[in-house]
Amino acid sequence: MPHLTGPGEDPIAPSAQRSATTTRHAPQRRRGRHSDTYGLTAMTSVLFLFFAAAAAPSPLLPLLLKEWGFQPWLLTFAFAVYALAILVALLVVGRLSDHIGRRPVILAATTLELASMIIFLVSENIWVFVIARTLQGLATGAATGAISAAIADFAGEHRARLTATLGSVGPLAGLAAGAVFAGTIAEFQPDPKPVIFAVLAVLFAIGLAGIAAVRESSSKRPGAARSLTPRVAVPRAARRAFWKAIPIAVAVWMAGGFYLSVVGETARDLLAITDELDTSLLIAGLSATGAVTVIISQRLRARTGATIGVLLIALGMLSGILAIQNGSVVLLIIGTVVSGAGFGMAFAGAVGLVIPHARAHERGELFSAIYVVNYLAFGIPAIGAGLFITPLGLSAAVLLYAAAVVAVAVIGVAVQALPNRDARRTQRHEPPSPVISPEKRPAP
Repeated sequence: MPHLTGPGEDPIAPSAQRSATTTRHAPQRRRGRHSDTYGLTAMTSVLFLFFAAAAAPSPLLPLLLKEWGFQPWLLTFAFAVYALAILVALLVVGRLSDHIGRRPVILAATTLELASMIIFLVSENIWVFVIARTLQGLATGAATGAISAAIADFAGEHRARLTATLGSVGPLAGLAAGAVFAGTIAEFQPDPKPVIFAVLAVLFAIGLAGIAAVRESSSKRPGAARSLTPRVAVPRAARRAFWKAIPIAVAVWMAGGFYLSVVGETARDLLAITDELDTSLLIAGLSATGAVTVIISQRLRARTGATIGVLLIALGMLSGILAIQNGSVVLLIIGTVVSGAGFGMAFAGAVGLVIPHARAHERGELFSAIYVVNYLAFGIPAIGAGLFITPLGLSAAVLLYAAAVVAVAVIGVAVQALPNRDARRTQRHEPPSPVISPEKRPAP
């Protein structure tokens, strides 16, 4: 049985064969500091924009429920279909950028995202809205792994920590900004949907032009057609770290799905919060707090951040359960801040446990596998909660959802508490934050 590198072990084996493989598939030589800085800025900005667009429909759906009169279970379905479409895209094209380059994949995905914004703009019933949400999910799934890998490619050794921080903060800040933007427009505009998606369409058009000007950051490799066969692949050296990080990632993205899928309706129906801006601030609170926490806690070791973060998620969700049972807005706010702090730490920590084990030509594949886990956790529990709303009622369905997040978080803590092999090496090599250029680390 082949040896699997454990968390913290150096993924770059000191054998001549492995060195040759790494050299053969290494990205093209960098063309200059300014080119890399522009590429890093453009990729991070577009990643932010994809996640902002992902959160924008959440404050709108409760309003559209009243306007269009669809069944309540379609609230969570419209959210979950996005996550499942992402999963399909990741399974099919998640490894494609490792073969044809990052730019073609990102340009095609951004074009599809722009098309989905236009369909959102003209939608007049829930089913057209769901079609737009599905296309948005396909675009996001195709883009996120490739963008994350491109950010890794553009990272210089001297900017690894900054890049790791941007790679974690970008999605979280995007989710928060998208929710607040949509909620603000909904509060002050009588017909908010056209305004929201017209603005997003313009921003994606600008983003498309920006990505077109970015140089290609990775080398082409044969096997592009074969890479389209749906599968989840984790590089052998990263497998042990990947499996141990799964409960952390699941708890993080279950919490994210909880806020984006049911908190808006919970605030409105169970806590009598009728102000659209207040509702959007609650939805955004988790990811906004998480983005700040990533910056504050970036010097923590990955395992420490992941463990503390998932504990905070559990505590925050318990506060949310008490808030729903007692009708307390204050407890829900406290729970949102505590869970958000954990969301940021655990998100960055889980990525930091795994990514150092991937070589340059394996990054797209590994990021896609990570996002498959994330979006399964993001979407499937939301579908379950939606199905339980009708027979059990909103309160019971939401409480079950929150309790499930707590249970998974506890499992994540327990898994991280298990002793590591070669603990001495783990302490020596485990990065304080996601290391973007592991192939440049010195051999032990």
